[in-house]
Amino acid sequence: MKKKRLLAACLALALLPLLSSCSMISDYTLDLKSKLVGIPFTVSTYDYDGQKIDQIKGKSVHIETYKPMSKKNSSGDEQSKVIDVEFGGQQMIHVGSSLVANEGLRNYEDTFSKKVTITDKQRSIPVLSIMYNNFRNDWLSKGKVIMIRSQAGKPIAVYAGNKVRVSATDMPSTTQINVDGHRLFIYRCDYSIYDMETIKKM
Repeated sequence: MKKKRLLAACLALALLPLLSSCSMISDYTLDLKSKLVGIPFTVSTYDYDGQKIDQIKGKSVHIETYKPMSKKNSSGDEQSKVIDVEFGGQQMIHVGSSLVANEGLRNYEDTFSKKVTITDKQRSIPVLSIMYNNFRNDWLSKGKVIMIRSQAGKPIAVYAGNKVRVSATDMPSTTQINVDGHRLFIYRCDYSIYDMETIKKM
């Protein structure tokens, strides 16, 4: 009887991170939602200096590689940087300038200073730190601040979330980020992602 309880307790502890806060499952759900019904996005494009060029607000938005321009290398990796933004039955084909699409996230760009300086004197073992942070990104998530800049390094947007997971897309020059269950899509932008606790110490 005690062995069964111990086994059940160990199994519950082992599955707890998987069931309660698995960022990969949340990412998969967002990907599926994007393909089937679209995501309510605000899509903004910016010039080289970080000035907003245009903006689209749509209830059903999906972003992917523009299929007629799709080119894959011998390994099957997408090479085309032309993207297709589908919104409410309409289409925007985009290439070149920075593009940020967010699903109902607040932009804190005006709240933060234009430059960030972090001083940390804690020691760590880099190889263990890398392994831990990669595991945390996939399974546990953590509070993060995402600072996005134009290709010239001019601030565009700042987003924050308690559970943040960064993942790749099949499109070149793009990153998708899961912020508290909401999608953030970044195309041809510079960005830095900091642990929330690091920014709070500034």
